[in-house]
Amino acid sequence: MIPCMYPRSLAVIAAASLAPAASAFGAPMPDHQVRPGQGAGGVRLGMSEAQVIKVLGRPQHRRATRTELGAFVDLAWPGIRVRRWDGAGGRVIHIDVTDRGIRMPNGIGVGSTAAAVRAQLPGAESGAGPHECTLGEPLPGNTVTTIRFGTAGRVTQVSVGRVVG
Repeated sequence: MIPCMYPRSLAVIAAASLAPAASAFGAPMPDHQVRPGQGAGGVRLGMSEAQVIKVLGRPQHRRATRTELGAFVDLAWPGIRVRRWDGAGGRVIHIDVTDRGIRMPNGIGVGSTAAAVRAQLPGAESGAGPHECTLGEPLPGNTVTTIRFGTAGRVTQVSVGRVVG
């Protein structure tokens, strides 16, 4: 089941464990799709920055940031933003996609209508106004995929990341 949640009720989705198994996440994905719970745009959760650059090339922007959850490095390309833990061995923990060409295997992606999301992802509900639907249980440590809708009822962003408590 895919529960729809309004942003104020969604758990913080931004971080993963500090030491994911590199062997499980090291290889790039064979295509540039959103893979719920795994990655997007050829990038997998758990990759190193060097692995991401090998897949996507040099980022247009690279910025260190600090939140209440810790220190991160944000890497940005047109249509995709990747966040990784800062420091040696920092791994990818979150991927945001706004590129219309990076889609789920079922065709859902930026620009999809709420009706298409409901049809392709049974159990998803769409209300009026901006809201989010999540694939996966938004509990600390879990990986979730979030579909964000704009005021026009179309997908504006798809994100893959881990929930931090």
